[in-house]
Amino acid sequence: MGVDSLDSCYPAKCAYHDSCSGLRELGIREQPRQLLSLVKGLSLAELNDRDVCCGFGGTFSVKYPEISTRLVSNKASNLEQTSADALLGGDLGCLLNIAGRLRREGSAAKVFHIAEVLAGMADGPGIAEPEDEA
Repeated sequence: MGVDSLDSCYPAKCAYHDSCSGLRELGIREQPRQLLSLVKGLSLAELNDRDVCCGFGGTFSVKYPEISTRLVSNKASNLEQTSADALLGGDLGCLLNIAGRLRREGSAAKVFHIAEVLAGMADGPGIAEPEDEA
């Protein structure tokens, strides 16, 4: 769409998770990275095995929980290796799966949909993290 500038700012080191459907069905790979390069303060780290599934896959995680858990645990480990403050992505199923694993492992990394960062709205707790109760 010819977007070449954004007013958003997110001063953090982030990693981007490529979803299986985005990669294989829609051909989405570099487009999110190009948009994220326009966000002030954001530095992007690449995950090892960035083309590998997170283990959610619709009913896959229910039918094959052991395999699913191993895949998402690997994804969480790869995120930790980047020292990123946040994981970004475009598929809510993937993001919920990864955020849940990170929370269970005690990770401080936040998880956001890419639209939240691009719109300058990534200042809350992130996906699958409870809001502080007052």
